[in-house]
Amino acid sequence: MKRILVAGTFSPEERAQLRAAAEGAELRFSAVADVTAETLADVDAVIGNPPRALLEQAPRLTWVQLLSSGADVYAGSKVLSERVTVTTATGAYGVGIAEYMAAMLLVMMKKIPTYLEQQKQGVWRDAGAVVSPMGKRVLIVGTGNLGRECAARLRAFGCTIVGVRRRVGCCPPEFDEVRLMSELKTELPRADVVALCLPGTPETYHLFDAEMLANCREGAYLMNVGRGTVIPTEALLDRAVTDRFAAIWVDVLETEPLPDGHPLFSVPNLLVTPHITGGLHLDVTRRNILEICVENLHAWLAGLPLQNVLDWSTGYCK
Repeated sequence: MKRILVAGTFSPEERAQLRAAAEGAELRFSAVADVTAETLADVDAVIGNPPRALLEQAPRLTWVQLLSSGADVYAGSKVLSERVTVTTATGAYGVGIAEYMAAMLLVMMKKIPTYLEQQKQGVWRDAGAVVSPMGKRVLIVGTGNLGRECAARLRAFGCTIVGVRRRVGCCPPEFDEVRLMSELKTELPRADVVALCLPGTPETYHLFDAEMLANCREGAYLMNVGRGTVIPTEALLDRAVTDRFAAIWVDVLETEPLPDGHPLFSVPNLLVTPHITGGLHLDVTRRNILEICVENLHAWLAGLPLQNVLDWSTGYCK
């Protein structure tokens, strides 16, 4: 009998759906914090995100279904790559993150932080002209599920949506144009908005350093919701870099959680949120994750192909 450990917080209804999908197998539930090497000693599969070091010690493990879309923590493991199939929750978070992206772009363009600060000060003052997304050229770096969901929402504002990706292929319907990563430096000066939707891989590490950001148009808006390692912290602390932007919003940073009182909190035109866009704050996100887990659980037990399989050589899903 196959033994499957589910590590995470699931409601009674969600547990019931997983049990139904695991008919004929033994399903165990545990909090991630309670997972130990002993817990994993006799399991064949894990649904959840236990520490990599513990998974590497599990002798019978053949499949891990992550509850996250990112797999960079696990992608560097030679031990896991030799004997374990890892699948991710890619596609589950796109709606929630894209809604934040649309909201935060409007927050920046409409000077909402200024008005919130004035309210705290008890000041009634018109802050002047604002910006519309209509007609703006939006460069979305990363055209996976997250990039496509973002494109669909910003396109509704009347934006021109340009995607940037690694490989040649057909233009997805959510985009007006698609360019290759080799064209990135050429495209950045043309963009009014730059939205980074990249995973954490060796190729994306510090991709948007101070030199790359210097290619962006002065007065552009910058958003990062992929991985914090894409932009080095020192670039965000460099006023010569950040002052060229009308505003910057980051939901992900190299160091998380950001320590209280960190200098990034005081950068004038930088908005920081504590990695909340990809969380479980939205009911549709939870439903999407559960659906992926259930479908892959069915497939794994039946010996059928799995969805969202991690390509160990690239750090992306196949």
